[in-house]
Amino acid sequence: MGVVVLLGLSVALTLLSIWIVVPPWNRPSLIAAVISIECSPYLLLLNAGALVAILRAPRSGLRKAAAVLAVANLSLSALPPFLLFTQTKDAAATFSSLAAAQSRGALRETDIPVVLGQRRTAMHAYLPDSLRPAPIVAAVYGGAWRNGSPSNDAMLDRALAARGYAVFAFDYRHSPAVRFPSALEDVKAQLRFIERKASEYHADPNRIAIVGHSSGAELALLAAYGSDRAVRAVVSYSGPIDLAQAYRFPPHPDPIDVRAILRDYIGGAPSGSAERYRLASPIAYVRKGLPPTLLIYGARDHVVKIEAATALRDALESAGTKVTLIRLPWAEHAFENIPFGLHAPVVLYAVERFLDSAVKAKRS
Repeated sequence: MGVVVLLGLSVALTLLSIWIVVPPWNRPSLIAAVISIECSPYLLLLNAGALVAILRAPRSGLRKAAAVLAVANLSLSALPPFLLFTQTKDAAATFSSLAAAQSRGALRETDIPVVLGQRRTAMHAYLPDSLRPAPIVAAVYGGAWRNGSPSNDAMLDRALAARGYAVFAFDYRHSPAVRFPSALEDVKAQLRFIERKASEYHADPNRIAIVGHSSGAELALLAAYGSDRAVRAVVSYSGPIDLAQAYRFPPHPDPIDVRAILRDYIGGAPSGSAERYRLASPIAYVRKGLPPTLLIYGARDHVVKIEAATALRDALESAGTKVTLIRLPWAEHAFENIPFGLHAPVVLYAVERFLDSAVKAKRS
């Protein structure tokens, strides 16, 4: 392979690897950052291969330039895996145990028609192929409360169903067409529905967990904390915690305009809607007796600051609630959208262990 080709390859890999460290300033750059960080193990292999090929090429000025780029790319792509394995408890053991731990069974899928407000839609069910009543996971997708569908997290939902959970992927109405609490009312209505109809799907209404992503995690936490239903556990992937605080102190840079999203969802700014912001904030519902909570947040998140998750963890611990915060040292918002990326497999294993402990076992 010629030196010119190797230099071109190094430049191309630089354009991919640089997004690992460049703070995203708009939606396209946020997508690029998520992809580059989550694909960093693959980039690491490519950069290592490129460096080996460059070092075998004839000496020249171009080879030196290509080698410098390759070393820089190698360093960039090594950063997220290095931090994950050195700063996240049991990450290495998790990777080595994934194949053995995730025994998979057959499952079936079906749409379940529902009416939310005046809108006809459907939740999507992923069901174990078994007649025994299965514990329930209610899945709530993210999308800034503005968009998305029950199919958003299909790979995760299928993985949980294959592990023995009856997974119901909820839908909800979007802002700005509707405001808070319409989406929350939709989630609660679907929870009531699956409780009533659980036997039809060989599901156990006494063993329910809620898993939410981003804006869907805010809805999941509110449904779990503000419900009189016996929700056994809740999982938040990067969910907003204190909406007024998020409005006052948005991330910097702010690639998706958090304040505009919150105004659409709530119907105004905190200055004129303080009570609605409070009611939409999971941290406002902390008290004794809440279900076990798993919080999963990236330290590099440029949409939901990890400090919000730390504040919720501390408040829950003070109230006596069992809570675990998984802090991913170099993960961006919506990292789980890359299911075969760096962080998603580690987190999936943690979610499965958490649900198995909190939900799967029947209480005597």
